[in-house]
Amino acid sequence: MSIDKTQSSGLRDQIVSQISRLIFEGLMPSGLKLASCRGLARDLDVSINTVVAAYRKLEEEQLIEARPRSGYYVCSDVGIRTDGDAIGRTSTRQRTSIGQKLNKLRRTEEIETIQRPNDWYKYDYPFVCNQIDDGAFPVADWRECTRLAMNRKHLKIWSADGLYEDCFELIEQVRQRILPRRGIFEPSDSILITLGSQNGLFITSLLFGGRDKTAVMEDPGYPDARKILQANFGNVRFQPIDSEGLIVDELLREADLVFVTPNRQHPTTVTMSERRRKALLQAAEEYDFYIVEDDYECDVDYRHSTLLPLRSLDDTDRLIYLGSLSKGLSPGLRLGYLAAAPEFIDAARDCRGMMMRHPPMILQHTAAAFINLGYYDGLLRRVRQNYELRWHLADTTIREKLPHFLKTGEFGGTVFVLSDPEARLDAMTICQAALKRGVIVEPIGPCFSNKTAGRYHFRLGVSSIQPGSIRKGIELLSEVISDLRATNS
Repeated sequence: MSIDKTQSSGLRDQIVSQISRLIFEGLMPSGLKLASCRGLARDLDVSINTVVAAYRKLEEEQLIEARPRSGYYVCSDVGIRTDGDAIGRTSTRQRTSIGQKLNKLRRTEEIETIQRPNDWYKYDYPFVCNQIDDGAFPVADWRECTRLAMNRKHLKIWSADGLYEDCFELIEQVRQRILPRRGIFEPSDSILITLGSQNGLFITSLLFGGRDKTAVMEDPGYPDARKILQANFGNVRFQPIDSEGLIVDELLREADLVFVTPNRQHPTTVTMSERRRKALLQAAEEYDFYIVEDDYECDVDYRHSTLLPLRSLDDTDRLIYLGSLSKGLSPGLRLGYLAAAPEFIDAARDCRGMMMRHPPMILQHTAAAFINLGYYDGLLRRVRQNYELRWHLADTTIREKLPHFLKTGEFGGTVFVLSDPEARLDAMTICQAALKRGVIVEPIGPCFSNKTAGRYHFRLGVSSIQPGSIRKGIELLSEVISDLRATNS
């Protein structure tokens, strides 16, 4: 600390100003003992009376306190001064940390999500879900499409700010090549490109949400959807599922928005029946709510025939349809799309623009070329064949090694749900023990609104593990469970 004797402000006020600044910046923490009046006067080459007067002024402002026969100390409870306050004046408002501020705004801290090791791909038996086998990714084809998209004559198209618009070519590929496979035929102004299905759900929940609004989702259901809905709606209710999917009853009467995964229910893999789909659409019209349909695995479903999505059956524009290229192409690219009534798309585009103007244009142009040149269709054919092979391998081995643990794992998907039938081994114990043997399986307790109900459930995915490792990995999992049972018996 130093003072300038040439300044117009008095020596006492300079000392007060500098010490108060150091205190507010945290450089002089609570409880710190200050230099003695005599010592500070000597260091600053001022009279001892000047320092005594400065300390008394700081004491009056409750920044420091005098302790008998000990000296002066920084107070333990210091008020916060705003920029407009005069020096030494303190605010009555209590200081709060940024963490405290965030905790007051966020209501999703207690919602867990499904966890896996970040380096899951380094494990010998990664039965993780919703990931791809990167060895099957067509790197050369994607590189060629990137080269085409970056063609010099098209530089302005992808390098310029597109405002709120999307790549027209990608919109057309989604409209002409992707949606018709699912029985959906939309005009261009009914489609919006998103950074994955989750981004589409967040946009939708912002538009429909509010403190006085109620969202309904499946139970068990997608935990990240629960976080999004709870952040944007005043009330989130959980609707149970059965062998036909979401149960449709009077409990939906108060809903403003219902989130469902009818084609491949997350996490149980159940497909919603045709009867239940019609009932849900009728309830939406009768109770006046809207539906968000997440068709997250539609491109890689290898069943010869699947039920059409709700969007293809809806003639009331109550459906917001979410799709993604993540499962077929790559989850890391974060490309998806949203199909709904043009009026909703206009609002969604404006909402998206407040967060980001549009997904990266170079990425959109590359994906458009990849689909247009037939690379995506070829990739999907290979992926579906591979997934069907992996599903049969896993299904056979699970029924042989862990027959009583299998709960569900419908044909056409890539996930099996297992649970201890005796409710003795909780899923977290199994997953942690398996991890030590190089086997990754994932507990799905976060999918349940009641943590106790999901305590014993875990899932096994086959989308990224090599087919040759499936049997050995499940055999190791069976050994782990046998060892745990022996220890607990």
